[in-house]
Amino acid sequence: MYAGFWKRLFAHILDVIVLYFLFILLGFLTVVFEMLTQHLLLFSHTRSAVLWYQGFFIIKLIFFLSIGWLYYAILESSKLQGTFGKKALGIIVVDEQFRRISFGRAVGRFCSKIVSLLTLGIGFIMAAFTKNKRALHDIIATTYVVDKRVLEMYSAQYQQYPPYLGYPQYPQHQQYPQYPQHQQD
Repeated sequence: MYAGFWKRLFAHILDVIVLYFLFILLGFLTVVFEMLTQHLLLFSHTRSAVLWYQGFFIIKLIFFLSIGWLYYAILESSKLQGTFGKKALGIIVVDEQFRRISFGRAVGRFCSKIVSLLTLGIGFIMAAFTKNKRALHDIIATTYVVDKRVLEMYSAQYQQYPPYLGYPQYPQHQQYPQYPQHQQD
């Protein structure tokens, strides 16, 4: 049911490839925009033009730093429940009730990956050895990475055969009520 280390690693490699092409596309667009604005700034040496260019550089830096964060947080908290790499391998990110995680939890999961990196990658390798195949950032964010098909199979089985809740809740064996014995005449 839980996605193993290798499946998660290959999903991450696919996500890095997707992000790489996204960075190239956005980098190309910003270079074109900078070329257009530099042409205008060459003829205008005013202080406001220089400040605008510096402000654009800061905005561009923040934008490029937030692409990975937004990629992971938005996709893992969306109806997809995972990034494109995870979807390609059929795994999703869920909470402890196997539901879709919130955007806040997805942001916390992404930020806690920094802790996994600071442990020299041991936080990621933990997914190979823990009981529920959880990495350090999954433990911090209380999330699970599961195989979507297996989860759907369990869900369909649960809907087909729901637990019967009409049975009385019996106390422990020592506390069973003592019923009177029938006397034989």
